[in-house]
Amino acid sequence: MTSKSLLSAKHEAGLIGSLILLVLFFSSLSLGQQLTGTLSGTTRDTSGAVVPNAKVTMTNQLSGDVRTTVSNGSGYFSITAVQPGTYTVAVEAPGFKVWKEEGIVFAQGDNRTMPQISLQVGQVSETVEVTAGALAVPTDNAEISTTVPEQMVDAFPMGGRDAGELLKIMPGMAFTNYGSTGSGFSDKVVGTNSGPVGQFSSNGTQPNGAMAYMLDGANLVDPGNAGTQIANINQDMVSEVKVLMSDYSAEYAKGPVIF
Repeated sequence: MTSKSLLSAKHEAGLIGSLILLVLFFSSLSLGQQLTGTLSGTTRDTSGAVVPNAKVTMTNQLSGDVRTTVSNGSGYFSITAVQPGTYTVAVEAPGFKVWKEEGIVFAQGDNRTMPQISLQVGQVSETVEVTAGALAVPTDNAEISTTVPEQMVDAFPMGGRDAGELLKIMPGMAFTNYGSTGSGFSDKVVGTNSGPVGQFSSNGTQPNGAMAYMLDGANLVDPGNAGTQIANINQDMVSEVKVLMSDYSAEYAKGPVIF
């Protein structure tokens, strides 16, 4: 073989080697791009207890593609390799109503967690539909109220982790600084008469004694001490906050405002 042929063969071998390296390089880039996503969450009932063995169905609203899984003993579930699109998620378990949420949008590579699944006791033939971003407005009575869901409770910045600070974002609330002596609100103190209830006026009511501060049915306002708050509630132990302004049911004996 001549020297010219040897050079030509080496040149061809070099080109082939370069092509192979380029193919491997771009293949690694394409593998590194995450094209699909993951949906995960925990199935719970309205009390917060986990619901194991619940069937989770994820349906692509455009293509009709259906993915299913079952939550484990801890209520946890995960659906992987989710293509971009808009989905409906339904959760069902024996003894509970079917829970459903529509309009869940997945972009490329999205990993979403659904913390708000709450199964209600009832027949499987009944369905509870959740609309993303919907306001909690009562439709079965005339009460005037405002509800702060768990997601907002967890996300709202609070200096002392006191759920009572959510009064600041409620409509009709005005902060006052003429509360009874010794009841001034401090976000660094958790103890008797240190809460914010006595420092707020609701819809023009008096700042002390005109608001009931209820925790699971118990009133935490001391009427014998100028209506001051006798205990603070840590933000981490609260799943929902509701303020009742007027026209609420007779089960609430205090008021005129119920927190």
